Amino acid sequence: MKQNYRLLIKNLDDSSDVLEYKALLQKEWDNNVYYSIEHLKYFEKDSDRLRCFILEKDETPIILMPFILRQIEIKGKETSYFDVISPYGYNGPLFNDDISKDDIIQFWEQADHWYRENNVISEFVRFSLNDNHLGYSGDLIQTLSNVKGNLLDNFEDQWTSFVSKVRNNFRRAVNYNLEFKIFHKTSITKEVIEIFNDIYVETMKRNKADSIYFFSFEYFESLILSNINNFSIAIAYFEKIPISVELIINYKDTVFAFLGGTNAEYFSHRPNDFLRVKIIEWAIKNGKKYYVLGGGMKDGDGLYKSKKSFFPKDNDLIFYTGRKIVNEKIYNELCLSVNSDYINTDKKNLKNYFFPFYRMSR
Repeated sequence: MKQNYRLLIKNLDDSSDVLEYKALLQKEWDNNVYYSIEHLKYFEKDSDRLRCFILEKDETPIILMPFILRQIEIKGKETSYFDVISPYGYNGPLFNDDISKDDIIQFWEQADHWYRENNVISEFVRFSLNDNHLGYSGDLIQTLSNVKGNLLDNFEDQWTSFVSKVRNNFRRAVNYNLEFKIFHKTSITKEVIEIFNDIYVETMKRNKADSIYFFSFEYFESLILSNINNFSIAIAYFEKIPISVELIINYKDTVFAFLGGTNAEYFSHRPNDFLRVKIIEWAIKNGKKYYVLGGGMKDGDGLYKSKKSFFPKDNDLIFYTGRKIVNEKIYNELCLSVNSDYINTDKKNLKNYFFPFYRMSR
């Protein structure tokens, strides 16, 4: 039987489309926070347009993918061309449970057709860790190894699986009488969010983090309080002073370490390892199966190694990004107009240079 597919394009700057999007995300995908409107809107700049693809099969939504449609400017002048990028974090298409290979092929074919019809020149996608990169119609890049730990049935077995350094650091933290608190769902207040925000921002400043990692307090407040059932905030205290924090996303049987930070004055107290161990203990008690810690700034760096020490024997997952040139002729013209060095690039190997090249700052 021939399947009846239809690709819908929703305007997520329109209030009625937003309500429809929220209802669909809640009903079909358990309100996955990485796809929440409050998260997506934060990455929409003044000239950007927040849109969403919904693929229906026989009038039933089976794939959803939000994206940011950006007008391309060259040397300060607007062009008639656009490109597409996914928001920060785990993203790409959301598939329903019984998706088929043919459904995925059909989705990308129809999305690419819409791109061609709407002057979209290129696409950059940050995928999730759930194999939603499979069937992608562009180039896939293995971007970062991400730590996803399997949570065991009891904490005692989990404890022995840690690298010895983690256990030693935890004991040291206990000797300092650190206290652990987790604010879960409706116990999260504006004051708790402020505690998290203050330590997180200070950590980003200390680490000279890229601007993409600096979020406003308003972003955290809107995101968390609008999706309260999907969040927890874990805090480690020393003598009632909050010294280490982690913002946790809860999704089905998985907890995600979304963002965190530690007060540098208390590094010697080992609050970060203490906090992570206690989160793992809490997650096991609450029936969670996985703890996603993410990766480093690059594979094998100190940040990655510190995360890996909690799950040394578990296989990492690969965080993929997707890069697609929809209109090669126009793409090449735009790149050359910005930087004549483009003529010397290996155009078949997209992972070797900034993408899209015409947005690379010189």
